[in-house]
Amino acid sequence: MQQKLILLFGFLLTASLSWSQDMSTDKNSRNLIDIDSISNLNPYIENHTEQLNIKIIVSNNQLKYLLPYNGKSATIKTNLNLSYGFRFSYKYFSVRLRVRPKLSTSDQENKGKTDHFRIGFDVLLDKWSHFFEYNYRRGYYIDNTNFVNGENLGDFNIQFPNLTTNVFNGVSQYKFNKNYSIRAVESNTEIQLKSAGTFMPGINYSYYSFKDANKEILKNEVITTRSPYNNYRGLALIIEPGYYYTFVLDKYWFANVFAAPGFGVDFYNDKEIDTVNNTVIEENNSSIFFSFKTGAAIGYNGKKIYFGSEFKYQGFDNKEMNLQASKTIFQFFVGYRFKAPKQVSKPFDYIEDKVPILKKENNN
Repeated sequence: MQQKLILLFGFLLTASLSWSQDMSTDKNSRNLIDIDSISNLNPYIENHTEQLNIKIIVSNNQLKYLLPYNGKSATIKTNLNLSYGFRFSYKYFSVRLRVRPKLSTSDQENKGKTDHFRIGFDVLLDKWSHFFEYNYRRGYYIDNTNFVNGENLGDFNIQFPNLTTNVFNGVSQYKFNKNYSIRAVESNTEIQLKSAGTFMPGINYSYYSFKDANKEILKNEVITTRSPYNNYRGLALIIEPGYYYTFVLDKYWFANVFAAPGFGVDFYNDKEIDTVNNTVIEENNSSIFFSFKTGAAIGYNGKKIYFGSEFKYQGFDNKEMNLQASKTIFQFFVGYRFKAPKQVSKPFDYIEDKVPILKKENNN
């Protein structure tokens, strides 16, 4: 972890120098603004927020937790492979939905069944960006079963069919450089015309619960009752000073990179339930941890059509228990912009009339 942070600070220094040079000269960027966006006063950004934007995402979005099991640390995962996401964006607002394909029979036998519901929405303003998401998952398995079980069970994984997580997560970030477009990266409602980067600190906050790990499925497929077992619920806060950069390669071709170390504190309640002795031991705890987020993307962001691929990683330094989700995500996306129908534009116009600051932010 320390090596990652050292590498990150080196990257931040290099990137900040690159950004300061970019502010004065940019030999690889376009110098002309298209007539469609002549009203856009920023030569670094082309505005397409007045168009409705539909984005389709194929992702291996998988979460991973670290929980104690029989005196060892078990890597807990859900049986979710590829998922399909849809993102609808208009002006400053985006909503995200995800569905997943049906799993094979053998995959369900070895890893169990997972029920999943996920929805999120974003509010992307000129300086501030806010991301919100609710994630429900039921049905987990131990990815390192052979290690925690002490014997080789082949492809089979110990399963917790009732283990349920509910997570509400939010991220708020502030952008310092007006020439960098977070909308071009996240919602694709803008196009980055010239290479630019920004220091963008943020705060990550999540309220979560783990419950009902009282049943497990072993190799013989018999559901047994665990005792004791633990339920957790907590609130985690993470400060993330990050740096983000977009390289404009040739016309609408781009590459994005970012890195954000984090310092967090987790306040959680640990309830140990012993059904054999009919006892409950409950205590409140807190832990301090470090996190690290990074990612990269490459693609094409044209006037109507855009596409690309993206990699994201989020990790924590916890060694024995981690109630925050680690992630390693690869995804592909394709999207299209078109004129927004009145059923979409009218409600937004009404909201902007009532809250004028939103209209001002959207036109910046």
